[in-house]
Amino acid sequence: MKDNTFKARACVMAVGLVGLAGHLGQAQAQGGPPAAGAQAPSVQLYGTIDLGVGRIESQPPGPPGAPIVGGTRMQNGGLTTSFIGLRGTEQLSDGLRAQFQFESFVRADTGQSGRFGPPGPPQDPFFSRAAWVGLAGKFGDVKLGLSANPAWQSMILSSAMGPNSLFSPTMRQQYNGSTRGYMGVDSALPNSISYTSPALGGVTASVSAQLGEERGDNNYFANVVYRGGPLLLTAAVATTGHQPSPDEPAIQDQNWYVLGGSYDLKVVRLFAQYTDHEDKLEGTSTKTPHLGVTAPIGASGQLQVAWARAKTTRDAGADSVRTTTSMAYIHNLSRRTSLYGVLANDRLPVGTANSYMVGVRHAF
Repeated sequence: MKDNTFKARACVMAVGLVGLAGHLGQAQAQGGPPAAGAQAPSVQLYGTIDLGVGRIESQPPGPPGAPIVGGTRMQNGGLTTSFIGLRGTEQLSDGLRAQFQFESFVRADTGQSGRFGPPGPPQDPFFSRAAWVGLAGKFGDVKLGLSANPAWQSMILSSAMGPNSLFSPTMRQQYNGSTRGYMGVDSALPNSISYTSPALGGVTASVSAQLGEERGDNNYFANVVYRGGPLLLTAAVATTGHQPSPDEPAIQDQNWYVLGGSYDLKVVRLFAQYTDHEDKLEGTSTKTPHLGVTAPIGASGQLQVAWARAKTTRDAGADSVRTTTSMAYIHNLSRRTSLYGVLANDRLPVGTANSYMVGVRHAF
């Protein structure tokens, strides 16, 4: 009964979002001129649907010796986790604008919201990808609410497979969704205050404070990104004192550092990344080098190859090593639609997980 109620509410909210976007767009088209110093608001409905068929194997969260599980199925998100979003801006005055964003993950194979279903990790809130409001101008931008984790942004910028949560070695090893990662916080930060600076000499900086709200100490995140011609460099740091919703409330004591970059040689683009993760409560330290390359194939294709090797040392217990190698081929039918094939070999302490998938991704 509870699950049916949630689904009904999710459907109502989705229909309401579409109706709101249409209403605001019609008002913008038919309304009179904006007040002096302001412009009519702009609202956009957008998203990505990514579905494929294949076999996904992993060691799920749980006891250290839990066996690898997997099966052949229709799978959501072989390249990009499916989502639907609504964003808008309003020009308040010269150089100052208001902005907002709502994004919901979608399991396109079933039509349910969120990324995970039972018996996986806790169910995501409906707007679990983004839900924030803020102001932006020459000073940069400020956001209040659920916004992107700056350390996660540095990680995907310096990864050959970007935010691919199922196949990217760096995502599989570091994010504790359904692939046994070790990070205790997610790619987006609820209850956060975030600031991103304007670009200065190709450099931008972002900082976020995630309020503990009686679940533990505040969490803090920061990154710096340099973009100059073919070169991208980034560094990030995170320190966490609590584990936010939707996971079980828990005290944490984790520190996470990221160094990474990429260089475009035209024929190929090279990626390198190094992460250092320390969990003081678990008594573990994990160091992970990551290497990758992307290469254009003809006029419409791209090859992605990525590798990561995580070595975990423990205050009590044996050390362990995890090595993940992945490859993807993406064929672009248009700017919005792609066909792809992806495979991964993930060597964990309890065994080897082999995954593969072919699918289609469409952005709108």
